Amino acid sequence: MQEAAAESDTVTYLRRGMISILDVIAVKLPDVFTAEILPKLDYKDTLNLAQVNKTYNAAVWSADGVRSLEAKVSLPLIRAATFGNVPAVRALLESGEDVNKSFTFGGIIEYTALHVAVRKGLVAVVKALIEAGADVNKTAGDDRTALHIAATQGLASCVVELIKAGADVKNGGCTPLVAAIISGHDAIVGMLILAGAGDGKEYGLLIALAKKYKHENIVKLLEQFGP
Repeated sequence: MQEAAAESDTVTYLRRGMISILDVIAVKLPDVFTAEILPKLDYKDTLNLAQVNKTYNAAVWSADGVRSLEAKVSLPLIRAATFGNVPAVRALLESGEDVNKSFTFGGIIEYTALHVAVRKGLVAVVKALIEAGADVNKTAGDDRTALHIAATQGLASCVVELIKAGADVKNGGCTPLVAAIISGHDAIVGMLILAGAGDGKEYGLLIALAKKYKHENIVKLLEQFGP
């Protein structure tokens, strides 16, 4: 009886234009929706559909939905990270994507999804990748870690998340601290020093570097923290 009433309501809503045929298929025939409808949508349309309501979201991020997504585009995890789509990132990782896999991005340099998310300043994606086990100290094809990238670009929120996750603040020849000094990001310089990036024996060189690039605020900061 209840099922018949529901069917009647569905027909009424359709006639009044209150819901679309797509809505009906998603609710009443979810298998048909994922098998026949989702494969016909392009990547961006699929991601956008997932934001419409809970029914579409559940269909897009189901096992079949994710397989459909992976078939539509190369490097789906990188694309999802680039778009800042946290549900897509999580669904792809749950479907078996390797969070630490490196991809050639932009045709030149190999990056992981974490490097890409940091480059874009997408903190929510950065956190989701870290929660999924992303290696915060893995280097990209240009030998920079995610912390190097964040320090260079002045992305304080990303720096915070990476330090919390155990990023090596002294990694590499051109350390994240040196990168922040050269780029003139005084707040990040302070954060890195507090996280243990500074070495008393090197402060003279760091101050000289800050003076070379005429970053007076950083000079004062280093003089305050120096030996």
